[in-house]
Amino acid sequence: MQPGSLLEFTSRFLTASQLEPLLALYALKQAISTIPHSSTDDSVKWAKLKWWNDELLADPGASSRHPVLRALWQSGARTQLKNTLLLQLISDAILQIDAAPDSDENAMFERFAALGTTEIRLELALSNAEINTQNMKFLAAATRWFDLVSSFAANHRSASNRLPLNLLAKYNVSAAQLQQELHRVELAQIIAQLAEDGLDWFSKGMSNLEVSPESGTGTGAGVHLQLRWALEKRQLARIRKDVDGFLDAGERYGPADAWFAWRFLRRLQ
Repeated sequence: MQPGSLLEFTSRFLTASQLEPLLALYALKQAISTIPHSSTDDSVKWAKLKWWNDELLADPGASSRHPVLRALWQSGARTQLKNTLLLQLISDAILQIDAAPDSDENAMFERFAALGTTEIRLELALSNAEINTQNMKFLAAATRWFDLVSSFAANHRSASNRLPLNLLAKYNVSAAQLQQELHRVELAQIIAQLAEDGLDWFSKGMSNLEVSPESGTGTGAGVHLQLRWALEKRQLARIRKDVDGFLDAGERYGPADAWFAWRFLRRLQ
């Protein structure tokens, strides 16, 4: 967990038994999802994904397995995650290799919804929980949208090359120019619009949201997801209000967020 990250913050509200499988799952997602965006040749990316594909299908309890997969097995999470769902991580990563920028926000919404759905289904599987398909689509897109916006924070790797083309055209700026201080105004305007879209999708996804059969228990992956979404929505609202502060300081979680998280979890119980 990166210090100051959202996962590091939300982990404080989980017990050790709840956190262990989640950490292993997040580490697996991180290991696979970053491959398409690495600076290596495509042949290397394909080789890495092929290796992970074979590793996921091999005996998960073997001592030769990757440490992340051994952690999934030892925590009990691997028995709850079906091969078809885990392999979807590989399929999603393949689609991201040399993916062209989306034409507009609607096209990006559909792509983000598909990619984000895999991650949500994996986390829900840890507690055998489910959510409505429509809620899933909006939340999957919104949480991926949050990751995109977060990439522009201080000390993060900018994902300007993944912005939809219509946004770049609207502000008459290129993805490369957005990484220059000279075009900070345009970047701030784009981030504000992205935050506005993300807030709308979070609102729709969290409207009448029910996580079953786990809803109301106050434990497990489903509750962690709801807390994560609530904090992501809260952070997007903060970014929209003060984009310059976000660009200078990045994501920050403090006592007010802890108080919000505590009250939010109390309402779920």
